[in-house]
Amino acid sequence: MLQLILYSMIFVTSIVFINMI
Repeated sequence: MLQLILYSMIFVTSIVFINMI
């Protein structure tokens, strides 16, 4: 369960980072 939260946070962060560029 903790891994799922970690992966979702990384996924959201990567999307935000890509949108900033």
